[in-house]
Amino acid sequence: MKIGFIGCGNMGEAILAGVHAKHACRVCESRAERRAFLKKKYRVTMAELADVIDAVDIVILSVKPQDIGVVLDAVRGRPLGNKLFISIAAGIKTVSLEKALGKGVRVVRVMPNLPAMAGEGMSGICRGKKASAADLASASVIFNAIGRTVIVPEKLMDAVTAVSGSGPAYVFFFAECLMQAARQLGFNAREAKELVYQTLAGSVRLLLESPDTADVLRRKVTSKGGTTEAALAVLEKKDMAGIFSEALYAARARAQQLSK
Repeated sequence: MKIGFIGCGNMGEAILAGVHAKHACRVCESRAERRAFLKKKYRVTMAELADVIDAVDIVILSVKPQDIGVVLDAVRGRPLGNKLFISIAAGIKTVSLEKALGKGVRVVRVMPNLPAMAGEGMSGICRGKKASAADLASASVIFNAIGRTVIVPEKLMDAVTAVSGSGPAYVFFFAECLMQAARQLGFNAREAKELVYQTLAGSVRLLLESPDTADVLRRKVTSKGGTTEAALAVLEKKDMAGIFSEALYAARARAQQLSK
């Protein structure tokens, strides 16, 4: 595939890192120092927006939502041929992109997350009215190169944002809280970090590799009358499940507001 990047910040670079070895890539990036860095690190062709679009089959719009309007204005009116546009701009609906790009343009919308920078991303993918199953397959190939993907109807994209898009922040916050509590129990910063990070890493690996579900694994750790049961009793009393539900509803509601 010939892939063009319009904008190449942290997430754009994560995608580029995953695909540049197997696909011909061109990048349009407004910042001079960023262009120099990307060209040196990935040996990709840097070009102006029009040249990138003309030379590729797939255009990845990897700019911030507040900058998408400027990009679409620059693209509008150009002969787009049979190109596929993939947008990772949070909250921007496919219908808005289709209207701006012109009649018949194929659009796929993707919501990746920050672990893509470590090759362990989770991306939700949906298609616009003109995009085909083949277009979804092409998008999946690109984003599977930086983790995993799930194809959903667009009505669920705000929920994807709430669960996996924002999800890493919940995990990082949990790690912060666990380390702070460990420090209060007497561990120094290095010890607390090692204990918490490896516990999280090992638990996630077990979740991925074990045939058991999360609730079954939790019960395996929780002995009757033991220490884990005592800790979980506190979390249940504080209604942690309800707190997480409320938090995700709030994130989805905010995503819905931003998409209007």
